[in-house]
Amino acid sequence: MTFCKGPVLTDGIDRHGWAEIGSARYYREYVLALKPVIIRGGFDHWPARRKWNLHFLRDHYKDLPVTVGGSPRKLGEFIEEVLASTKDRPAPYLHNHPMELWPAEVQAEISPMPDCTRPNWLESRWFPSRKPLTYIEAYIGGPGAKFPVLHYDGLHTHAFLMQIEGVKEYVAFPPDAERFVYPQNPGSNVSQIDIENPDYDRYPLFRHADGFRFELYPGETLFVPAGWWHTARILAPSITVSINGVNAANWKTFFGDFYRSKLNACRSKARAGFKRLLMSYKPLF
Repeated sequence: MTFCKGPVLTDGIDRHGWAEIGSARYYREYVLALKPVIIRGGFDHWPARRKWNLHFLRDHYKDLPVTVGGSPRKLGEFIEEVLASTKDRPAPYLHNHPMELWPAEVQAEISPMPDCTRPNWLESRWFPSRKPLTYIEAYIGGPGAKFPVLHYDGLHTHAFLMQIEGVKEYVAFPPDAERFVYPQNPGSNVSQIDIENPDYDRYPLFRHADGFRFELYPGETLFVPAGWWHTARILAPSITVSINGVNAANWKTFFGDFYRSKLNACRSKARAGFKRLLMSYKPLF
């Protein structure tokens, strides 16, 4: 990505092998500190780590349904487009695809989740939600494809991104850069900035945002802490799997967002019910 007189972006993100750093140090220095880090060797136990690439998925799971850009597709035909993708003519990007929609045998190849994603309180049976809030998602794309927006993950959850094949370039900004990245509205987790073509006339403060720009390689897990603004583009044909998470480090902000979302949903439901009542009212005289 090229920036002209813009943000200062460094490749200063830390990288550690999981066997070397260990869970205690990782949790203390990165999770509790809400500091991004790349972990090597965190998901070597996955069958997908050894087996998955675009040709394997095309040949073995070609009939799996996917929705790309709002259009239903078969995985095999979509991957053919990805294999032909170029920087100048990128294929569509499959992102945030729920893995639960695929057969159990496919999901088993990315299980169990890496230790660096634990503890994850969203997986607790005591969590106060009637439906799971843990999302395991797939991202598949070719050179030139990019995530559509600069954002931080909804409800202030952490993001863990496991790179199975290919290379991605990420850009990330800390939570205190919020005023520089121009959220779409107060409290929004989506920025108005086009990260590759920023309009400095409309968003002059973006010049002062300091962050990271780095690459993620096969076998690496990226920890993006809650509240960190981030986006990515693909440099080489890529398969990524992600999971969101909550623990002591982000519980307070997560629960605040979660409570407000439930409250707003209740208010919307009440307003809709009141509107239906008014529309069904018939005077008695």
